[in-house]
Amino acid sequence: MEKMVSIQRGDLTISGTLEVPEKKEQSYPAVLIISGSGPLNRDGNGKRGQVFNLYNSLAAFFKENGFVALRYDKRGVGASTGTYLEAGLWDLIDDAKAVLRFLKEQPEVDPHHVFVIGHSEGAMIAPALAKDEELAGVILLSGAAETMAEALAHQRGQAVRSLKEISGIKGKLLNVLKIPERAEKQGPKFDEKMIRSESATVRVQGMKMNAKWFREHYQFNARKVLEEVECPILAVTGSKDVQVTPERVFEVERYAGGEVEAKIIPNMNHMLRDQAEDYSILQLKRAYKQAGSKPLSNELLTTMKEWLVKHV
Repeated sequence: MEKMVSIQRGDLTISGTLEVPEKKEQSYPAVLIISGSGPLNRDGNGKRGQVFNLYNSLAAFFKENGFVALRYDKRGVGASTGTYLEAGLWDLIDDAKAVLRFLKEQPEVDPHHVFVIGHSEGAMIAPALAKDEELAGVILLSGAAETMAEALAHQRGQAVRSLKEISGIKGKLLNVLKIPERAEKQGPKFDEKMIRSESATVRVQGMKMNAKWFREHYQFNARKVLEEVECPILAVTGSKDVQVTPERVFEVERYAGGEVEAKIIPNMNHMLRDQAEDYSILQLKRAYKQAGSKPLSNELLTTMKEWLVKHV
């Protein structure tokens, strides 16, 4: 069964989809799916034809395995009201808390067996919920003991290295124009502009950017938040994920206050799909082409199922 739901937070309406297993039970364990960064809807799809079908695919998997699954549109995206570009990290955390509390109140849900699944940025938001709310466990996908500032620095470093490695006439032209050097300097300048800003948005090269979101992420101590999480954690990244540092998944064990299982899945990328090829950070569009039509990593699904069975 699939139900469209609305959660009210003052003047804000957060819209989502509640998936309920077909098998009739008095109540079910449940999962809340929290999305990654960007203007993503409840299915994990963005603007400009970006079709990843991440969260509807995850929800279908959880439903098939006897869990109620709730996914939602971010504020200002899809059917949710509000303004996406003016939302800070703490706004997103508070939105997620409101949706979590709504999920626990549903008659089909066993409130003592509710899990939060956070993907990418959602893997930073999920622990912030876990330290304040009663949860049966947390699953962190494609992100763990790494701040947004560190993830951005990692991505920028890869981009500069990839630019320097381009060969042939194109590589020579890039070097003559000093494109790698310019790119290397742009990151710190951008960060400083965001940190010094006071408004919700600022313009960078004519494009409106969410300065509030960047400021709050730069102030957010992901590791300190993990120290306050006492419920079980499963942390998973893929070896082909170039948007985060895969090895940092094991740092969750160092910081988290409770039981942790950490794993790197061979050949899985940031979109939770198997990927045979090696792509650089500059080739993500090619790497994720037609991702929405591909199945989620079978090893990821098996890992999550086995972990959830142990903790229900």
